Amino acid sequence: MKQVSLLLSHGIKPIMVFDGCHLPSKAVTETKRRENREKNRKQAKELLRQGRAREALEHFRRCVEVTSEMAFEVISACRARNIDVVVAPYEADAQLAFLNLKGIAQVVITEDSDLIVFGCKSTLFKLDSNGGCVFVDHEKLHLAMNIPRDKFSFEKFRNITILSGCDYLPSLPGIGLVKACKFFSVTANTDIYNVLSKLPSYLNMPNLEVTQEYREKFMQAINTFLYQLVFDPISQTLRPLSDYPDGMGPNDYPYAGKFVGHERARQIALGNVNVQTGEVVDHFDPEIFKAKSSNSSELNENIC
Repeated sequence: MKQVSLLLSHGIKPIMVFDGCHLPSKAVTETKRRENREKNRKQAKELLRQGRAREALEHFRRCVEVTSEMAFEVISACRARNIDVVVAPYEADAQLAFLNLKGIAQVVITEDSDLIVFGCKSTLFKLDSNGGCVFVDHEKLHLAMNIPRDKFSFEKFRNITILSGCDYLPSLPGIGLVKACKFFSVTANTDIYNVLSKLPSYLNMPNLEVTQEYREKFMQAINTFLYQLVFDPISQTLRPLSDYPDGMGPNDYPYAGKFVGHERARQIALGNVNVQTGEVVDHFDPEIFKAKSSNSSELNENIC
């Protein structure tokens, strides 16, 4: 809440966005993170047994899992300070990007570089207590890539990011950002599914195996960045980040989030649902809350 207080002290209205339900596209990444947490937990216990408390503490920090109960405590603290909160139907990244792209949030503050790949227009990274930060402007990405504006394609940028490895798809052996850039700089073919099979020859890596499964997962990663489900606080509806292609709908992209209905998504967004269990944990209604706050203010004015 320190960063929230910093923003408020400068007259900035924050909107707190929390992760929601587990996203099918991220299942492999989530499994690896659980395994890493368990590994760190075991290491911490062993170090503690050896009397190496300081080292154990570092490993204990790495195995901490943020639960819905923890998030609810922060949400309650935000409500008490009249700070807007949105719990994303799935990933906070996609929800933040939607708020920014629709002009609801002017700037996104985050530590996750995936926000750039979601198409965020203005993003702040590494914001400190003195206001220092790294600002990324979507319109100037071509400068960071050292590519003329007229030759820069955001779609190609997204493909490079996915090929080098992202939360939805691990990179292939030996493929990092440099080789991903090289590959997409030598091909103008927009048929991504088929052109991926040319990776070994284009990069002179004859032993590299590009399976059909990998190519399918690559396309799913693209679609997840484009069509992940988010909550629209204006229309109070569940919708994709980008409009679906004609004739397509949520059932065509199950890995980008299950369509649970507008009212259920609204209750999740309000923080009334435990996203890990699906249990209803509160009945917060912003309209009733505003009415109570207004009545309280009027009462205080009368007393004064």
